[in-house]
Amino acid sequence: MKVILLSLLYLSGFLAADEQVGPYLGSVSSDEAHFLFRPGAREQSLKMVVTGEKSGEVVSVAARSRAENDYVAKFKVTGLSEGTSYRYRIESEGSPAHVLAEGDGLKFRTVDADRATPVTAVLLSCVNQKDTAVVWREIGTLQPDVLCLSGDTPYIDTSELATIRDKHRAFLQEEPLAKIGEGTSVVGTWDDHDFGRNNGNGLSMGEGAEATRKGFVEYRAHARFGSNDNGIYHKSDLGALEIFHLDPRSFSQLGPSPVDPNQTTCFGKTQWEWLRKSLKASQAPFKVLSMGAIWQDKKNGETDDMFTYWYERDALLDFIRDEGIGGVILHGGDIHVSRYLRHPKRVGYDLHDFIVSPGHLSVIPSLNVYHPSLEWSLVEGQQFLTLEADPTLEDPELRATFRQPGGRVNHVVRLRLSDLQPPAKDDALRARWRFEGDLKNSSGLGSRLDGKAYRGADFSSSALRLEGKKQQYVVIPRSFLDDKSPGHSVACWIKPTTLPEHGSPDRHFIYESTAEGKVADTPAWHLSLELAPASDPSKVAVKAHTFTLVPASAPQKAPTARSSGPYAVTVDRRELAGRWNQLVTVFDSQVLALYLNGERLATHRLPVPGPAAEFGGLVIGGHRAGTGRNFDGWIDELSVWQEVFSPERVKALFRHEEALFVGTPGR
Repeated sequence: MKVILLSLLYLSGFLAADEQVGPYLGSVSSDEAHFLFRPGAREQSLKMVVTGEKSGEVVSVAARSRAENDYVAKFKVTGLSEGTSYRYRIESEGSPAHVLAEGDGLKFRTVDADRATPVTAVLLSCVNQKDTAVVWREIGTLQPDVLCLSGDTPYIDTSELATIRDKHRAFLQEEPLAKIGEGTSVVGTWDDHDFGRNNGNGLSMGEGAEATRKGFVEYRAHARFGSNDNGIYHKSDLGALEIFHLDPRSFSQLGPSPVDPNQTTCFGKTQWEWLRKSLKASQAPFKVLSMGAIWQDKKNGETDDMFTYWYERDALLDFIRDEGIGGVILHGGDIHVSRYLRHPKRVGYDLHDFIVSPGHLSVIPSLNVYHPSLEWSLVEGQQFLTLEADPTLEDPELRATFRQPGGRVNHVVRLRLSDLQPPAKDDALRARWRFEGDLKNSSGLGSRLDGKAYRGADFSSSALRLEGKKQQYVVIPRSFLDDKSPGHSVACWIKPTTLPEHGSPDRHFIYESTAEGKVADTPAWHLSLELAPASDPSKVAVKAHTFTLVPASAPQKAPTARSSGPYAVTVDRRELAGRWNQLVTVFDSQVLALYLNGERLATHRLPVPGPAAEFGGLVIGGHRAGTGRNFDGWIDELSVWQEVFSPERVKALFRHEEALFVGTPGR
């Protein structure tokens, strides 16, 4: 940008060059654009003149830099034409008028309202003046349509207004960022450090939140900042791509959740209602739910993630699924690690989840933690994400690319719009192992759930044959249920060769979930079913265990996982030994029910209601450590549904499958 700042003005004290900020382009739509410009530490009247690229003046807008807003002037330009390029300049009003900003870089383009134009968004978080300059320069070469500052942009860590303003001003004065902001929409949200406090929330910030919001609003040119002087949430509709910039800080811990009055809120009632209404009304093919925090558990004891507010997160995802809203992806930042997760069938289709951080060089390897949906991660600095939406293709595509300076491409995910649509018929079946000569999963989740046999487990016939003395088992490497699953059903057929001896410590596990998709003694046994001795020598105990999520015990505390059980019921030995029987467990966050051959054996109420705690995979024929408590006999038709079966549904399943186990070879 060539900015004209007359020397005479400096000498007279009319304008201080080192205090200028901008101009910055902010929110842009098909017919309007928002700008900010701080000419210096002095009140004055300003005028923005907008011209066509090849024509004269289209419109002029007046504004004033006022001390009460740290001398930042805002311009709202309306009445523009869609998909049209414009230039602009800023002048001081008065006689004579002085041109304060003009040049080749001061141009912008309105959004194509018919959503037929490819668009590119850049998202990044966690930046500093020393390390991020090279990232800004790299972003500048890509010429995106929007740059999303997604939290800790910049680091502020105070509620003292003068310091907040100083830090925002210094951040926006960084030359390579300022150059981008001349003609690229610069918008975003905040995370904890620009909200004002590490791990901060509305409760912990208290009255300081007013100052931190004021500084943010002054130094962003958004079309909207929350509602009624609360919050900063807003959205950017780019036509083919709509980005919802969420605010998980302002309202958090300040009242009951709109989805559960017994829990504290994250988004607050007004933001919650705005988000649901806006998502349902969106016409964009691709929709990004973006915030500075992450959508999972950071696993570091802090509470500024959506794991803390899992009930609100899951209610939002359920809303997307139930309303049939297509094209949704997730984005987060904060953790100084970049990650890509794919949550299978979470909203009717796979939910893709992108975390990009940091834009500086300081990384936190300890936050690159296990998650059952994790597909890729990179613990390096100076990372940013591009989202390129191309609606011109027969099947529109969204390409997500993790990048670093120097043109380095680290990981690319291509998403077709057809793959981000709710199915015509929801299939609740999440996993099924039929053991028809292989260990393949036959559900829609496919090969990610194929098993691997250990210690010679035999699957060559029409069922899985396990010898307990040889401690044989099969491992399923991934989870197959929704994160924090609120309800599901598991069915299997078993034919024990031997049963645990009466009076012995024997335990024969049919299956048990693992913590990270591999055998280990780490507790994560939400899915767990075993046979054990009973006090009556003629009977055997069927025992189930759970590992569920317990709500936070107090404000600003994180939820915890809690084991419960065993939930036991006894069955005659002669009913189980050497005979095929179907066992079904049904979990609904309140009770755990156990069925044998279509009939309910017992219903166990959980001591503390809650959804499933995280687990990563499954051991079939053994407990989580693999060896030591192994099943002896046959297992077949092991199936898992993301559905709470009714007693009638269980009975119908038994009748349907019973024929498979009558007169069939090997069965």
